[in-house]
Amino acid sequence: MSSDPSRIVVLKGRSLYGGLRLFCDQAADAFRRAGHEVEVLDIAPLERPDLRLVEHAASAGPFDLVFTINIAGEFRDPAGRTLGELYGGRHVIWHTDYILGQYDRLRKTPQSTSVLVVDPTQADAVRSIYGEDRFQSVSFFPHPAVGHPAEDDADVDAFLERRPIGILWSGSFQKPQCPWANLQPASRSVFEEALDLALSVEWMAPHEALDAVLRSRGLDFGSPAATGAREAAYLIDMEVRTTRRLAFVEAVGRTGLPVTICGLGWESELGRFSNATYEGAVDMARMAELMSRSRVVLNTNGNFGAGSHERPFSASLAGAAIFSDYSSYYAEVFEPGRSIELFRWKALDDGMAALAALAGDPGRCLDYARIAKRETLARHTWDHRIALIFAAAGLSGAPSPQGGRGPRN
Repeated sequence: MSSDPSRIVVLKGRSLYGGLRLFCDQAADAFRRAGHEVEVLDIAPLERPDLRLVEHAASAGPFDLVFTINIAGEFRDPAGRTLGELYGGRHVIWHTDYILGQYDRLRKTPQSTSVLVVDPTQADAVRSIYGEDRFQSVSFFPHPAVGHPAEDDADVDAFLERRPIGILWSGSFQKPQCPWANLQPASRSVFEEALDLALSVEWMAPHEALDAVLRSRGLDFGSPAATGAREAAYLIDMEVRTTRRLAFVEAVGRTGLPVTICGLGWESELGRFSNATYEGAVDMARMAELMSRSRVVLNTNGNFGAGSHERPFSASLAGAAIFSDYSSYYAEVFEPGRSIELFRWKALDDGMAALAALAGDPGRCLDYARIAKRETLARHTWDHRIALIFAAAGLSGAPSPQGGRGPRN
């Protein structure tokens, strides 16, 4: 492969809190710093983005690489061309949500596409359900930090003065919905058993929990019906994530610790907290600024027990200490007990005691933040992650990937 500069187009779509749009901008900046020619095409405000894509490709193409986040995997132009064919290059799509929740789009995404996921077990699920050769590649792509490095706090006094927010929590309020409530009893029992299995252990990949139950019921995984049944693991992910997030919210509320909350849906839930400040829904750029004024940033990793969320890396870049549920990836790239505090779902009360101890010790928070920030700047920015995008596309043109596990192709 040539190491000459590549022409890259980044498609920018809609985003609830502006996070995906910020990701696109920071990815484009990282590509440019690496010497590549980049165009960012914002299709969010367009009524017919498909027509704009055809027009743009005809006038500005060809491009070596098309990078999208969550969008356009299923794209076809009126002539039936895929996004990669339209632009004359490789298409790499990063899915930041649970991958099987995008099953309809996945089915329509062409084989030539390289798919990136935020937990390596999601790559395992895609290979197991759709086949090893269903896509050009399926790789683990951990979140990079977003925002800009905060100025270092010289000492504990400076840390406290600059950071009036003791504990920061961001994210929409969510609670279980039981999405299978209207199914037939036999089907409901499959989902209930899989959910019970997933919640009975510290963490189990959703597709593994559902597969175990389906296998015990005698499902032939080689039959055409098996694909749809196994894709429904996204429902297990949804219920585990919301069940545990609600348990976390309730546990933090019981501590009585002062916490600043950002996100949608909290207006009727603040009574759970005796000492809460509610910022409302804020975009990710504002969230990065709030992190730079916080001592401890909370994270729940969804149901990605081997993967990532952007909060820990962004919080460390902002100079805050991180308190998160356990992920084997965080245990690998941070130093638990030294640069990150990790709690276990099966020992949530112990975790809350650890949170109280960390929040009450600003010197320790500062130590955690300094170490984590150094690690993030060294390995977990967009400048480091673009190497994984090039590797997934089979292109050269970026430094060697860093940051723990590389692509799993």
